Amino acid sequence: MNPAHLDYDVLADLAEGLLEDDEAASVNAHLDTCAECRELSADLADVSRILAEAPVPSMPAELAERIDTAIAAESMHTATVVSLEQRRGRRHWRILSAAAAAVIVVGGGATVGKIALDGANGSDGAAQAPAQDRTSGEAPSGMNPRLAAPEPAFKVAHSGTDYRPGTLGDQVGRVVSGEQELRASAAPPDARLRGCVTSVTNKRSLQLVDQAKYDGKPAIVIAVKGDEPGKHNIWVVGPNCTAQNHHLLKKLTNA
Repeated sequence: MNPAHLDYDVLADLAEGLLEDDEAASVNAHLDTCAECRELSADLADVSRILAEAPVPSMPAELAERIDTAIAAESMHTATVVSLEQRRGRRHWRILSAAAAAVIVVGGGATVGKIALDGANGSDGAAQAPAQDRTSGEAPSGMNPRLAAPEPAFKVAHSGTDYRPGTLGDQVGRVVSGEQELRASAAPPDARLRGCVTSVTNKRSLQLVDQAKYDGKPAIVIAVKGDEPGKHNIWVVGPNCTAQNHHLLKKLTNA
């Protein structure tokens, strides 16, 4: 603690009743004579008040279950005598958990929430409930995969190809391999096309999203790796494809 002023931890400990009686008396005496520390203490109180008064929208069931499990694990330690540093760590964990929940519910930031929860759980030794397996990259059993993994990033090619039903697989292979040059630089998709591709492929690793033609008409050609080496699973969808309506024109497996 700065000899001239009180730091954040001391003021927070005072507010939560974590200080011994003699230290609390000393801190209160300092606040009586120091306007700067009183202002900081008031700021902390305002933050607590704002958080307490803020309306809380409904939380996804999977997230609520994770937080409940983590809180239950943390509460198992409260019956034992712990050090001041441990209590500070748990206070930090509670703040992060609340902040993560707010980010996820208000802004849909599942990844931000996962980082905050994982980091906080690790600092206090509580059992973690990982949102994604660290080695396989797959969501653990029982968890909604849409909360565990972000939508794949990709760019939309403009090859200028007029894909044909009888040669679709070969044409896709030439574009994927780079044998056929693009007419225009690849560009990020808009939100509608991103939703379409994610829904069609079920978030599998993409090899091609080509805004081109199919049998002489505008279409989007989507390809992922097939089950056999050198093969592709291919979807041809209409230019107005959405996550809800794919406007599927053609589908090939292991082409």
